[in-house]
Amino acid sequence: MISMTLASLGWGTWWVMLFLHRFAPSLEPGLTAPNAISTLFAIPGLLLALATLRARRSWIAFALVPLFANASLLLVPTLAAELF
Repeated sequence: MISMTLASLGWGTWWVMLFLHRFAPSLEPGLTAPNAISTLFAIPGLLLALATLRARRSWIAFALVPLFANASLLLVPTLAAELF
C-alpha cells in the first residue's frame, strides 16, 4: 500500500507539471524539479514493491500494480525531455 501511495505522489508531480504547462506556462518550474521529486518517490516505492513479492500467484498479481507504476515513473523523465 505504501508503494502505491509513493507511486501516486510521484505521478501527481507530473500531473501538476502538465497542468501548469497547459494553464499557467509562466509558473512552469522546468523539468528538473518534477524529475527529482518523482524519482524520490519512485525509488523507495519500487524497492517496497519488490520487497512485497511473495510466492503465491495471487499476491504476485497484486504486487505487480505498484511495481509497474513505480517502474514506469522512472521512465517519465526520459519521455518528458522529448516532449517539452
